[in-house]
Amino acid sequence: MHGGDLLLVRSGRLRLDDLVTVNLGELAFQPMATTATPVAQEFLKIQGKDGTWCCTFYDETAQGCLRYEHRPLACGLLDCSDTGPLLDITGQDLLTRFDCIDPGDPILAVILKQQQQQPYPDIQTINDDFAQIYARTELLAGLLEDVNLDLAFRSRTASAFHLSVALELFYFGRPLFQLLLPLGIQPVNTSDGLRLNYQFQ
Repeated sequence: MHGGDLLLVRSGRLRLDDLVTVNLGELAFQPMATTATPVAQEFLKIQGKDGTWCCTFYDETAQGCLRYEHRPLACGLLDCSDTGPLLDITGQDLLTRFDCIDPGDPILAVILKQQQQQPYPDIQTINDDFAQIYARTELLAGLLEDVNLDLAFRSRTASAFHLSVALELFYFGRPLFQLLLPLGIQPVNTSDGLRLNYQFQ
């Protein structure tokens, strides 16, 4: 999502729960890239559906976009025969959740406080650290603490502000445990609580 797309949000053609925040440092695929790399700055994208990144507005039956007349800038530039215009705007004038949240909204203070007190760890550094076999047990213990803090914060905030899962993804992005999945770090529910398992990639 880009600055020019803010009008779609303000007009209600795109709702906040149609969007998800991709946080700084999260691993993501840039247009035309074959590998995921750490995100250099926060941005918004359209929610996926059914646990995938397939656009929530893609209609399989009609094989088309449900919001075609009011689609975001990048969607309008997407042309498989000429990717130049899309690549030209990649990383430029990115829209963030802070552009869409009313400055008087009380959840803004919660987001800023969470960013200060509980910033996401650097996913690329975690990946690099897991290459060191001797440190994995300690790394998993530290990450488990971070994952539990993140989940507890989300639970409290969702309850206090009556947030749907979709709005939670807009306000805070994906939970930490989901960001760890591409690294082979999997959460497992046990009778003693959540545990993280690492499977070598």
